[in-house]
Amino acid sequence: MYQFHNERPSPEFYLDVSRSAIPNALSIHKFGANFDIDQNTDPESVWTGSGLYPWSSLSSAQTIYCISTSASDTATLTIEGLDANYDQQTETVTLTGTTAVTTSNTFIRVFRMTYEDGANVGDITARVTSGTGTVVAKIDAGYAQTLMAVYTIPAGFTGYMVALDATIDGTKTCQVVMYHRLTGKPFRIAHVAESTGHYRYDFRVPLKLPEKTDIDIRIDQVSSNDARVTANFDIILLKD
Repeated sequence: MYQFHNERPSPEFYLDVSRSAIPNALSIHKFGANFDIDQNTDPESVWTGSGLYPWSSLSSAQTIYCISTSASDTATLTIEGLDANYDQQTETVTLTGTTAVTTSNTFIRVFRMTYEDGANVGDITARVTSGTGTVVAKIDAGYAQTLMAVYTIPAGFTGYMVALDATIDGTKTCQVVMYHRLTGKPFRIAHVAESTGHYRYDFRVPLKLPEKTDIDIRIDQVSSNDARVTANFDIILLKD
């Protein structure tokens, strides 16, 4: 099995991972946005649900309720996340507009949704408890895809973060903070930087993330209101 050492892998390695040429290795690219962070609301996670991501709402595996704010959204929605055992799980449901539909499976994490019929007309949300419960994933109208810079390493894998970047609009400044939470531990800072405009960090030694580690990119100390922020990170998953 491939092991990372104190040097960056060659470009060919990343290409081989992307084309599934390296056994038991997967690439994960996560990207998120938060289009309105104010000085009196930060820190906020980089996702379109606003505020900090509600990790406590998924402390146990939950049925997911999917609903749109528009009756026109009646196509297939694909939900990606983890099951009760933290194994990777994907499910599709057919939306019924403003009436909530439930998943057949339960999820302990949800980290991506895709609307499969072009642009969605309304905001599509995935919620716990009921169709009016806490939002754990959101697709803004027109985007057809969640924008959430949060992720959890599946069971049976170790993750290696190789790159992280973030942007803030105009000449605004902010603090970019990567939080991670190991099993049974509280969230702790794993990487922090001050940024104006664009920030990028390539990990010379990839950051090791054991199975079930939660990752949450947060923005703090914005210099002015109405800050628009994006964040992206790349992880190589290697099967243990």
